[in-house]
Amino acid sequence: MRLAPGQSVALLMSPRLGDSLLTMVVAHNLVRNGHRVVVFGDYIHSLKDWFGSFEVHPTVRPDEARSLLGGFDVLLHAYPPDVIEGTRDWHPCVLVMDEWPRYRQLKTMVQIQMELCSLDLGLADVVPDNGLVPPPHLHARAHTRRVVIHPTANLPRKSWLPQRFVALALQLRDDGFEPEFVMAAHERKDWDLLDQHGLPRPAFATLADVAAWIYESGWFIGNDSGIAHLASNLGVPAVSLAVRRKIALRWRPGWAPSRAVLPLPVLPGKIAKDRLWKHFLPVSRVLKAFADLRKETGDAVTTAGEADQAPVVQQRG
Repeated sequence: MRLAPGQSVALLMSPRLGDSLLTMVVAHNLVRNGHRVVVFGDYIHSLKDWFGSFEVHPTVRPDEARSLLGGFDVLLHAYPPDVIEGTRDWHPCVLVMDEWPRYRQLKTMVQIQMELCSLDLGLADVVPDNGLVPPPHLHARAHTRRVVIHPTANLPRKSWLPQRFVALALQLRDDGFEPEFVMAAHERKDWDLLDQHGLPRPAFATLADVAAWIYESGWFIGNDSGIAHLASNLGVPAVSLAVRRKIALRWRPGWAPSRAVLPLPVLPGKIAKDRLWKHFLPVSRVLKAFADLRKETGDAVTTAGEADQAPVVQQRG
């Protein structure tokens, strides 16, 4: 649906970090093309200082939906569950991007957001940026050898094996890098094994603190997750571990240079891949992807053992 010039838009975010950051591409382009946009979502609200040019509010509660949203011309959402129950009954223009065929293409989600802006919403001036601006006191990739490792995901089936994350970190440390783990506060109790190997896992009070730390890090390696998208959004080259090729094509980090690493191509069918992929993704494939990513970005330092590592499925950012 093409928007009329100057229409006001309430953009209601999904309760997921990666989706929120990606949907901000739409918010940014709507603003660039003259629309008034107000963003509602807890993740973006927690990063409101990084999105200083936007009006951002927390997630709307159902009991306050009519009073907060009734004055907007358009209510825009990424997915059907993001629509507040009953809203379609009283608001004349409730749009859900996932209900448009273009949203399901096998392209990176950043590319898809841009096409939605130009072809579905009718915007003339479209860019891949989402309007995130780091605070000026921070320094991009100041810690060039620090590798952020994110070993968790919102779904357990999307998480690689813990012992392989440890093996990866130990190899990176032997090669002169500084691997450090990041995870949510409630996940820390499951990762005491890192202490046994002297692998840091700093704690952070807010998502903004996490963003600042990642922004000043050199690299990112982790599961397919919102934190991977945050790292890419912050300009940090990222290696993400993907379950299947179609997932990698759509959901690999799409801003900074990236690689999506797939398991060995021996598993038949979607069910087997979803259940067993983590057992068929060796550390060597992740290290190879990391080496290739560094070469692409101009860090040509060769580390021990890279020449003998197994091939890896690569994706460019």
